[in-house]
Amino acid sequence: MNKAARHAVLVLSAAILAACAKPQPGTDQPLAYAPADTPYAWANLEPQPQAMIDWSSRQMQAVMPLVIDMYDGLLKQQKALGERETKILAAVLDELRGRDTFDKLRELGYKPGARVAIYGVGLVPVLRMELGDVAAFKAMIARVEGKVGEKIPTGKTGEQEYWQFGDKDVQFAVAVQGSHLVATLWPADANDTVRQLLLGITRPGKNLFDAGTLQAIAKKYNYSPYGEGYLDFAALAQRLSDAPTGADLEIAKALKLPTDVAKDSPVCVEEAKAIVQKFPRIVAGAETYAPPQLRVAMQFETEPALAQALMAALAPAPGTGAPAEGLFDISLATPLLKLKEFWLKQADAVVAKPFACPEFASINEMFAKSKQQLGVTIPPPFSDLTGLRVTLDKLEPRKDSRVPDAASRMLIATNNPLAAVGMAQMAVPQLKDLKITADGKPVALPASLLPPSAQLPPVWLAMTDKAIALSAGPGSEATLGAYFAAPSSATPVFLRVHFAGSLYGLFGKYADLMQTRMSAEQKDSFGAQTKLFALYEKMIRSGEFTFEANANGIGMRETVDLGD
Repeated sequence: MNKAARHAVLVLSAAILAACAKPQPGTDQPLAYAPADTPYAWANLEPQPQAMIDWSSRQMQAVMPLVIDMYDGLLKQQKALGERETKILAAVLDELRGRDTFDKLRELGYKPGARVAIYGVGLVPVLRMELGDVAAFKAMIARVEGKVGEKIPTGKTGEQEYWQFGDKDVQFAVAVQGSHLVATLWPADANDTVRQLLLGITRPGKNLFDAGTLQAIAKKYNYSPYGEGYLDFAALAQRLSDAPTGADLEIAKALKLPTDVAKDSPVCVEEAKAIVQKFPRIVAGAETYAPPQLRVAMQFETEPALAQALMAALAPAPGTGAPAEGLFDISLATPLLKLKEFWLKQADAVVAKPFACPEFASINEMFAKSKQQLGVTIPPPFSDLTGLRVTLDKLEPRKDSRVPDAASRMLIATNNPLAAVGMAQMAVPQLKDLKITADGKPVALPASLLPPSAQLPPVWLAMTDKAIALSAGPGSEATLGAYFAAPSSATPVFLRVHFAGSLYGLFGKYADLMQTRMSAEQKDSFGAQTKLFALYEKMIRSGEFTFEANANGIGMRETVDLGD
């Protein structure tokens, strides 16, 4: 880790302590300092709901002491940081020690409910957040300096002072401006114009809050006001292809970037725009942000025609129309023929009309090769495959055996299950006498299929006209009927990954077994991690990720059901 990066870690460690204040007027909220044309941004339009603040504070009281101890141990073992940086981090940890609730963190300037904004001034990132108590934050910095035994270097632009970290090339700057904490970076020789632009002393002519960009995203995708953002590829491409002007020009000069951009040929410019418009933007936001559930979503936006083609190609995965089950449950759609057809259409379009811009020659080559490779026929049973689902119901360690007490299920969705079973019987001699029909009734697989030393539970097989299912574990065959019956989602949810919070408890049990082979020092650090697993089990009832094709492109959603 280079020196500048080490300083950045220290800056962010201090900055995290300082978030949160009452909502201020719109003209002075963090988002009002972001330029309206910034190519990326993330902010919460409103403070966190009180229910979320209360829940987080309760969890912090249990988790914080363990986290502090873990970082304390890591700091003692690290060798990459210099003596000064190590002292600063130790002092920061010392300030956090014992402050295990939001009320106690107020003593460091923290107040729940902060609005935070991350955005670009040009392409340079800026973090701006509301402080709860400016005097408390500055007092904390003073105590850190006292424990370290030296002052943190400072600078000044106009009337604004700031702390600075870095080297002869790049500096990280942290300033308290009014009731805001601001963190950014600039070249060591940046002039005052650049510094004041990045610190927000010089306000943008049009700001992102007034432009309503995040508000429009929240309305379109039904996000709550507790966090939304975007990355605009089209805006990025435009900035990178045009000669910088205004604030961008000043920043480019300070960063010693070229300011005379050679104009690409009109063909390259138009083709680049066409590519970017197929994937113009990523947006994200919090849909639900209060106990008992957190739900956040991300949308990879595509042009409408591409979105429709993806919806047609990506079928819903098995079981996604019903609640997930077990410790771990994953469903995946595998419509190989539809996906092949989709990709061939994209390849055909490029091969029929290749990009004329020389810089895109590799894209032409990639599609030409993929068209040739996809021209090969996909043989059965793979061509009949439409989806897969795997569920882990039980995985308990046993002291008297290396083989855990396990139960699991698997479903293979296929257009021709009978042919798939027939091919398996031809490939595996032990299955040749297996009698199975497409009535969904389970049949026990031969015990000779695996050696007795494997100590595996009994395995059952069942089949319908649409799928094959297997289960392992005593009594697991009774669950296969419901497994077959679980519907697919109404929308193309092509991937779902679900886990129960009790999975963390299972990690803890296996961690206990691992500690029997560890040294005393390793046991100490690993023991803290085991305690964290136990806390996570209480904090999280379940978590789930889904990916779906929709009218706007590809959507991803994460849902976390919270404990008490």
